[in-house]
Amino acid sequence: MDRVEKLALIERSLGLRHKLKVHESMKAPETHEDLAIALISKWELEDELRAIEEILASARQDNVAAKRSLLEKEGGIKPSKSAAAKKSAKAK
Repeated sequence: MDRVEKLALIERSLGLRHKLKVHESMKAPETHEDLAIALISKWELEDELRAIEEILASARQDNVAAKRSLLEKEGGIKPSKSAAAKKSAKAK
C-alpha cells in the first residue's frame, strides 16, 4: 500500500470519527423505527471505521516486518529467540 492510499484511508477514518461524534450528540430518536435506523447507520459507520483500522494495522505490521528484516540483514542484528521461534512456528 502506497503513501497516497494510506493518507486517503486515514482521512476517511477521520471523517467517520466525526460522523460518529455527530451521531452521539444528536437528540435521542422518538420512535422505535427511528432508533433502529439510527443504530444501523451508526453500526455501518463503526464497521467501516474498524475495517479501515484493520487495513492500516496490517500495512503497519507488514512495514515493521520489512524494516526488521532489512535491519537484521544490513546491520548484522540477529533475530531474537522469540522471533526465531515465531518464524519456525509459522513454517509448520
